[in-house]
Amino acid sequence: MLQRQFWLWMALVSVLMLHPTGAFAANDDDGLDGLQERVQRNTWIKIRDDRRANITAWYKIEDGKAVRSFKLEAIMDSSLEKVAKTILVADNLQRYFWECYESRQVKKISNTDLIAYLKVNVPNPVPDRDIVMHLHVTPYSKKRGHLLFDIKAAPDIVPLVPGLVRVPEYTFWVKLTPLSADETKLEMEGTINPGGNIPAWAINFIMRNAPYASVLGMRRLAKSSNNTFEEPFPYRVIED
Repeated sequence: MLQRQFWLWMALVSVLMLHPTGAFAANDDDGLDGLQERVQRNTWIKIRDDRRANITAWYKIEDGKAVRSFKLEAIMDSSLEKVAKTILVADNLQRYFWECYESRQVKKISNTDLIAYLKVNVPNPVPDRDIVMHLHVTPYSKKRGHLLFDIKAAPDIVPLVPGLVRVPEYTFWVKLTPLSADETKLEMEGTINPGGNIPAWAINFIMRNAPYASVLGMRRLAKSSNNTFEEPFPYRVIED
């Protein structure tokens, strides 16, 4: 009898977690995580500390915002040039970006700017998302000491695709700092609003997992011997 009650309780919790109008969807502050957020709003809260992969991640709930901001730091065991080129090849996004199943370059604006397009799988019944992003790179120089990517949504550049929801807000930066010839510090911070009707808990689940999974995949790809680049490379990552 107790075992049957336990499984009924578990089934109820699962339904509440999955249904957009359930208790967990209605109030993102429910549970232990919510208690922490109420005490530490506007404060970075550590959610990942993967010492094996050298990746640490935080999130922050800010007053006036419905979704979390994210921040991540990682040590990439590849050169700054190789990590930067991995990011700049739009076709690579589907090889490491969380749940991305299609990616391509829309156009090259200059040797420091490009427009990229990608499609991201979102579990049913929520429609998949597509993202149009404008990526600007400030190349590395010895005086500056780092390379900086500024990435923002550019939702109006590509026509809407039937069956997909266009992500309206996608803003973050990525900083690469060389530590040695084959080691680079990566820092990332930003906010993503996936648009459409997604419950806050689902958005925040993505925010907690997508940056970590994406950087982990990027780290593996940058180090891979199969990760090659066209020459001359069309974008400038290091100043002369």
